[in-house]
Amino acid sequence: MRRGLGSAAACAAALLLVGAIATGCTTVVSPPAGSPFYGITATGTGKVAASPDEADMSFGVSRTSSSAKDALAQGSTIAAKITSALVKAGIADIDIQTSNLSVYPTYDNSPKPAITGYQASLTVEAKVRDIATLGDVINAANGAGADNINGPTFTISEDSKYRPAAIDKAVADARASAEAMAKAAGKSVGDVISISETSVSTPGPLFDSASASSGKAAVPVPISPGQLDVTANVTVVFALQ
Repeated sequence: MRRGLGSAAACAAALLLVGAIATGCTTVVSPPAGSPFYGITATGTGKVAASPDEADMSFGVSRTSSSAKDALAQGSTIAAKITSALVKAGIADIDIQTSNLSVYPTYDNSPKPAITGYQASLTVEAKVRDIATLGDVINAANGAGADNINGPTFTISEDSKYRPAAIDKAVADARASAEAMAKAAGKSVGDVISISETSVSTPGPLFDSASASSGKAAVPVPISPGQLDVTANVTVVFALQ
């Protein structure tokens, strides 16, 4: 008996079996005469919408100088101000991280390019655990000198409480698919023989970067977190009657 054929080639191969019916990645197979078991394998997907309660942000700074040392010093000074501003805005120290530090030379456009200076760039990343303060956090970092702002990426801190409902929907989806296939074969779906969880995920929407000039922002930053889908995927083997 074949179960869980997931590719087009595998599903097509199933058609060569006696009494086999294949559609998509769900396959019903009638085993050879004398076999004690008929089974059907189906996959299912379930989604539960939930409101995000956290957001990840990154605040970049870039400075150019005639020497690498000076460029790095200027960038580091601004990064320290951004970090201080984030803390004052309510972000905990453990939720702030420095990343993407680089120092590299800049060149002119002459036929024989020559070094004209050095540019230092670094990023201060922050996890905002209170979305209601996100606009103030962005303004604080911008006012401290962040000249490149990326985010937000919204997340759900405890998506485990949404997983059971997502799995329920995924199993129901698998059963509906199995029943449709069984009906096409003149059969009916029986007990669950086995079930496995392929994945449960909560993808966060990524937004394009937003460049911002240094200095205190004059107006509040509008924040609309929307909702995220907690998604479960399962594979279920049912008895075929």
